[in-house]
Amino acid sequence: MDTITIVCSTRSIKQKYVDHVRKFFSHPKNQYIFIENNGDKSLTEVYNQGIQESENDIVVFIHDDLEFETKNLTPKIIKLFNRNPEYGIIGLAGSDNLISGQWWNDRESMQGQVGHINGGKRYMSKYSPSFGDDLKEVVVIDGLFMMVHKRRVKHLFNTEFDGFHFYDLPICLMNYMEGIKIGVTTKIKLYHLSIGEVDKKWKKSKLFFEALYERYLPLKV
Repeated sequence: MDTITIVCSTRSIKQKYVDHVRKFFSHPKNQYIFIENNGDKSLTEVYNQGIQESENDIVVFIHDDLEFETKNLTPKIIKLFNRNPEYGIIGLAGSDNLISGQWWNDRESMQGQVGHINGGKRYMSKYSPSFGDDLKEVVVIDGLFMMVHKRRVKHLFNTEFDGFHFYDLPICLMNYMEGIKIGVTTKIKLYHLSIGEVDKKWKKSKLFFEALYERYLPLKV
């Protein structure tokens, strides 16, 4: 296996961004699935659609506002999963102690490094030191960049969550409870053009998440 599938949900497909993604994943035979979704479907529905349409075992879910810095991503991602066969989901940031639906609630438990661009300024949010070639085991990851090995996971995205929030935590939590390891890598550098939005819809989804999974919380590695 030397190819992967990249899935991106976006309100409008922009060729410039498609080209940017293809350049940094850098494998001509990768499968790229860009799905236009202007709110008609939840992100959980779109991502499950991406898994169903995927031709490869490794499926990478990306936001449509990422600026990649690490080149030749495809072999690096395949190597991460090959070296860590017990891991089903890998991301760039997460927590090894989930107290509530706000995964960044416990600052000392946050892991990973993610770049941000805000107000024209670029900065790297270093939640933890670099792990080198290793993975750091966590309970959940943030969904801006999610790598899923579809034959290793036992649960897909939970479509009880509508809209664009809380697509990431449930799939992580439910797979973690089944013994599937969740990891964070610092091998991939990118910048996110958003700092996240905690709005009314997010707060509503947070309460729903906590009610749905309260029997598992807090959950610690």
